[in-house]
Amino acid sequence: MTSPLSIRLDDRLRDDLEREANARGVPLSRLVRELLEEGVSLARRERIRADGASVAAYAAGAPEARALFDGAGGGQGHGE
Repeated sequence: MTSPLSIRLDDRLRDDLEREANARGVPLSRLVRELLEEGVSLARRERIRADGASVAAYAAGAPEARALFDGAGGGQGHGE
């Protein structure tokens, strides 16, 4: 179930958003929803990349972790 969200926009930002919504032929609320969804998706991907980098750094520096990855075939799917 969805619920309304109230946000404050300054006049300049609201004008920019309204122009973009008009250019796309969608209501302002839909544009804002789509932009938020895109932002959340991007943030999620960045978080996953950062977590992966942390795991890789740990595995590179810890022999027991490296052995686990080597034994599991951790390079599969990356052309290795």
